[in-house]
Amino acid sequence: MNIKTRFLTSILAGSVVSAMAVYPAMTYAAEDDDDDVLEEIVVTGIRGSQMRALQTKRFSDGIMDGIAAEDMGKFPDQNISEALQRIPGVTISRAGGEGQFVTVRGMGPAFNTVLLNGRVLATENDGREFSFDILAAELMTAAEVFKTPTASLIEGGIGATINMKTARPLDKEGFHGVVSAKGLYDTSREKISPQVSGFLSQTFNDGEFGVLGSFSYTKRDFRIERVFTDGYEANRDLDFDNDGTPELTGVSIPTFISQNIDETSRERIGGTLVLQWQASDDLLLTLDGVYSKLDVNSNDRSIDVAGGPDLVIDATVNENNTVTDFTFAPGSRPTEFVLFSRPRFAETMQVGFNAEWQASDNLSTVFDTAYSKSTDTVAGKQSFFVFQFLPEPTRSLVFEQRNPTDIPHFNNLGDITDLSMLKPSWFTFEGRDVLDETFQSTFDVNYDFDDTGILISVQSGASFAYRKKEKSFAKTPGNVQCIYCYWPGHEFDGFIPTSISGFENVDGFLNGEVGAIDQNFPSVPDEAALVEYLLSDEALNTIRDPAIRDQARADILANGGLGVQPLPGEGGGVREKNYSAYVQAKFEGSFGDMPWSGNLGLRYTRTDVTSNGIGREILTITPTGGGINDAIVTFTESVAIEEKGSYNAWLPSANFKLDVNDDVVFRAAIGKTLTRATLSDLLLSKSYNVRITERNVSSGNPGLEPMMAWNYDANLTWYIDDASYLSVALFYKDLSNKSEIQTNVIQLLGFDFFSTRPENTGNGSIKGVELSAQYTFSTLPAPFDGLGVQGNYTNVTQKTDGVVEDETSETYNLVTFYEKGPIQARIAYNYRAGYLESLKANRGQPKSIRSYGQWDASVSYDVTDDITVFVEAINITNSRTRSYSVFEERLIELADTGSRYTFGARMNF
Repeated sequence: MNIKTRFLTSILAGSVVSAMAVYPAMTYAAEDDDDDVLEEIVVTGIRGSQMRALQTKRFSDGIMDGIAAEDMGKFPDQNISEALQRIPGVTISRAGGEGQFVTVRGMGPAFNTVLLNGRVLATENDGREFSFDILAAELMTAAEVFKTPTASLIEGGIGATINMKTARPLDKEGFHGVVSAKGLYDTSREKISPQVSGFLSQTFNDGEFGVLGSFSYTKRDFRIERVFTDGYEANRDLDFDNDGTPELTGVSIPTFISQNIDETSRERIGGTLVLQWQASDDLLLTLDGVYSKLDVNSNDRSIDVAGGPDLVIDATVNENNTVTDFTFAPGSRPTEFVLFSRPRFAETMQVGFNAEWQASDNLSTVFDTAYSKSTDTVAGKQSFFVFQFLPEPTRSLVFEQRNPTDIPHFNNLGDITDLSMLKPSWFTFEGRDVLDETFQSTFDVNYDFDDTGILISVQSGASFAYRKKEKSFAKTPGNVQCIYCYWPGHEFDGFIPTSISGFENVDGFLNGEVGAIDQNFPSVPDEAALVEYLLSDEALNTIRDPAIRDQARADILANGGLGVQPLPGEGGGVREKNYSAYVQAKFEGSFGDMPWSGNLGLRYTRTDVTSNGIGREILTITPTGGGINDAIVTFTESVAIEEKGSYNAWLPSANFKLDVNDDVVFRAAIGKTLTRATLSDLLLSKSYNVRITERNVSSGNPGLEPMMAWNYDANLTWYIDDASYLSVALFYKDLSNKSEIQTNVIQLLGFDFFSTRPENTGNGSIKGVELSAQYTFSTLPAPFDGLGVQGNYTNVTQKTDGVVEDETSETYNLVTFYEKGPIQARIAYNYRAGYLESLKANRGQPKSIRSYGQWDASVSYDVTDDITVFVEAINITNSRTRSYSVFEERLIELADTGSRYTFGARMNF
């Protein structure tokens, strides 16, 4: 295999963290027999990061893992989450082929508290989940994953607490700098994009004062090719001849099939700035900040055909009662072309101040305060344009999927490149703005005892945190977006001019595996020209009914075109105040010749929640007879509403470590943790989707209580040498007060509505085992003494009340690395077995993710002591993601993101 590839993941083995070292270099003292001068040996690179990680892991009472930078500005992956996935028990979900969210021991992104330098980071997402793709890996020096709780840790993570660290100038005296330049080649777009990063650090006055700054710029252009559905309608009957007697009963049939190309451009810029002052031997002051701006412009183009049981005249089902092919009645189904832009404009910052004071030989204090803000401003900036290619009266569209792993598709579409048959249909602008702000302050006191027995120290502290999450929505009003919707009585003769629209043939779409489906994708190069045409008299005059035409003009005039209007009923805000205090004692002793240590603590937290929004209810529902918006709905006047709530919790914890001998360490832990309800679920907002064929109402629930868990852990590790180990860990989580989205049928004004609302539903459990190992072959003869391997395996089983079958998932990592002289190389494989993602997803049916494996690799060469060149590769074999419902043939989405290759150079000075 050509290692012109990257795999920045060495990730310090199945468990590795550099928790304490904020700078990647670790020093050792060696005695010089001639002059008794201590020589400082700086260990960097793969082995250096592994040694630091193991040292931190070894001396920790709790169970933790992590990752560390191999050198200043050189992280083992381009993305923090992609590095974290190498840790046992950690899996990630990707967006555009890049890691975005982290799951730990079966607990999803909302159940893991993510910190930066010990502080909660605001997030641009709807809830508490943190997007790791907003921060460049080059800005970080370490990331810790705390898998067992302690009283001193910020509460909130049932899965884990993840703490990312940035560098500190006083950790390394003098001037230091790094600059790195890369070119990123993405196979999906066949383009090269630039990536630049750098670090500068300087200390003054013999290390009394220090300044450190870092920056990162990343550009990436890529394309996602996919086929997806909106799920399958289950338990449907098919009556081919409409005689009242169905030929097939209880079948599952796809709602629609979409063939999609998503061309995306990502641009991220970020940086850090740190000022440190050693004001005295006893007082250290630190002021630090981080900033990141991520602009994502995603432009989707789709060919869609609606499915469903209506107007089916022939069908075949398999042994799972899944419809594997069917035929529509002639002329009954149009082909739709969809253009959809989905920007993401995320901006995140944090600024903090920290004061460490050694008040006496025994007493020390730490004060820390920070403010963080994150926004995503896309309200009214998403566009959704639908065109229809009218069906030929005698043509029947045919759906086919011959076996479970086939890509489902429609064929017999006809010549859909004939623009004279392309009609406008539905057009809207929409989107939401998110604002997240956090303010937090903590004060900790630690007292060390002098030879008083097993009690070594007592630590206590208090904290206050305030968080505000606000969401607002905007959308083109329904009467304007559906001016050109087609149904009986609402007809028009207009077509999209060829000067505005066109097609692009995407030869080799999904490697040609989609069978007979057309590979011509719609194209509108100038969106502004399209909007101008839709609002013009030329287009409006094609509406046949003069009254409807006049009303359309009036609606456009009143709305100011296709502009958006706020949707106050779907927005709102949540304000949360958390008050916490804790006490924690550290103990040490021995059982014979086996030293032991541990901590015992209790944390108390109180949370006050205020949720506000705009309330309105439906007054009338009047059917119109057809079309996308086939009902006229009136509402009550909007009024401001507010609800408050509060809860408290006592969270005990205990961690124990026993040195069985010089090389074997046993750990055990027990503790109670909580995860607060995700902020989006606490909103008072209520949204309606009213069509005669489909009626939905969704709302939040400010009364949600936090999920609680008792956690039980045990770990046994054999430390073979400074960079080798073998470890096994067992864990069990007893979950209570789980929160899930519940769907029920309710009656509103004589109509059935599907009502979705989050509720505290019951209990469950998670249990699992983690196996990890790492070994360096340092005893082999040269050049083989540079070889090393690492790997880990995790098995997680989840049980939920009311669900008969347990859900089990497996992950494993295999890494081979080589480091000798100027050469560093690494190749890694990450695998995640298929798993159930949701019990109720598309169409209220379960959603599962198919197993996924990915190869990454990297190789670098030190041209000089200060200059390194490298090549890296991600997803070498071009693995695809696939999701489905119940059975694999019921496809939800198949996505191909391609492979990525990076080449560049790094210089130290």
